[in-house]
Amino acid sequence: MEITFALETSRELSSFSFYKDALYTFESVLSKGLLGFNSDLVEKICIGLICCSPIFAQFTQVRRPKYYEDKTLKFRGSVTPEVRMYKCLTVDFVVNFEGYFKLTTKEECLKYLALSFIDFLKNLKYPGKLKKFEKEKLLQAVRDIFIENTIISKHEGV
Repeated sequence: MEITFALETSRELSSFSFYKDALYTFESVLSKGLLGFNSDLVEKICIGLICCSPIFAQFTQVRRPKYYEDKTLKFRGSVTPEVRMYKCLTVDFVVNFEGYFKLTTKEECLKYLALSFIDFLKNLKYPGKLKKFEKEKLLQAVRDIFIENTIISKHEGV
């Protein structure tokens, strides 16, 4: 399975490099780890990772999860005017800014992101067409990836 991220963050996270480093490491670990995960219904997950301060959060619109079985989207004026979405799930993962911003190390940030993401997957309302999607299998795969990379222990995120 392919997984891609679109990061949307506040400028406050630029004040210390470990905040951004943790986000990029989180993205890399999940992207590499989920390559071996296979599903008949979903081949690609596009995640909008949003971590904005309350001031900027008012300008951010969180979208509902959406599933594209096979659709070509058109974007006028874009470098790629047409994009084929095939077996693609799009979701917005909102990270609590206050909780994330008070952390002081990259390791703490990674653990916070991992536990938040596990909680996000547990509570995600999948689109109706994905009733037979292996939700628990994906959740366990994500948990295993974080444990293998020593981001969380096997007792966390249960």
